[in-house]
Amino acid sequence: MCEFTGKCANIIQSWNPAILGLLDSLPYDEEVVVWGRRWIVKTSTLGERHGYGVYACEDIIVEDSASCRREGPTLFPYGGPIYKRRHWNMILTQHPKWKTFALEMDTFAGSTRRHSDGRVIDGDPIRSGNIAGFINSTVGTQPKRRANCEWVFVEGPPPAPYGQTYHEDHCLVIATRTIRSGDELFTHYEWN
Repeated sequence: MCEFTGKCANIIQSWNPAILGLLDSLPYDEEVVVWGRRWIVKTSTLGERHGYGVYACEDIIVEDSASCRREGPTLFPYGGPIYKRRHWNMILTQHPKWKTFALEMDTFAGSTRRHSDGRVIDGDPIRSGNIAGFINSTVGTQPKRRANCEWVFVEGPPPAPYGQTYHEDHCLVIATRTIRSGDELFTHYEWN
């Protein structure tokens, strides 16, 4: 864990993954239940460079018409503390490696950009229990993988029973095509 000084020490938020129905810690190579579905986090099919991936332990069926309207089944949230962009920049100044799992939530379709600062979710799976942090990108994969899920912006709190004490806007992971038991989750995003 990183030590912060100055203003950063006051900016860093405590985070309880349970408020979004996430686990405190994610075991590797062991089945877990998140939002009523069974998942396993294990070595990615993309190889060592990509580390771990998230695999479905059950079939998730997407109706043909749902995939083109972003109405596929909800898998789980992209969880973590939300920071204003300027605060996030201060954090990265002290610890640049924190950017790895950052999700700029106000850049997604559906965002009304009510927050002029822009907001960032710190989705590091180790710090926040964010299982979505293990979803790998299809960008540059060989052989080419097809995305089977995506992150979507949702205004307001998550659906009951999750996040009832969490009144922020949030991002969810939804299925965009049928996912079979044993399939690794992939989405499309740029990373470095």
